[in-house]
Amino acid sequence: MSNFLGHKPNKQHVRALYECRNGKLVEAFTAKLAEVKDSLVKASDPVTVHRLQGKALLITEFLDAVEKSPEILERV
Repeated sequence: MSNFLGHKPNKQHVRALYECRNGKLVEAFTAKLAEVKDSLVKASDPVTVHRLQGKALLITEFLDAVEKSPEILERV
């Protein structure tokens, strides 16, 4: 389950995610995800790989939560 939505999403939190959809925040996180993926490809030691995988997962979960927020907001 997403770190941002959980099993019982809070309506205010979902609304905040919904409002991020049209802002520059999503652009910034998308650009950062591209940087992290690029670094992940170049990483050689396991500690760095695991750290970057964690970052990529968290950013991806955030972007997914923002994308799913309209349909979840309808249900909450």
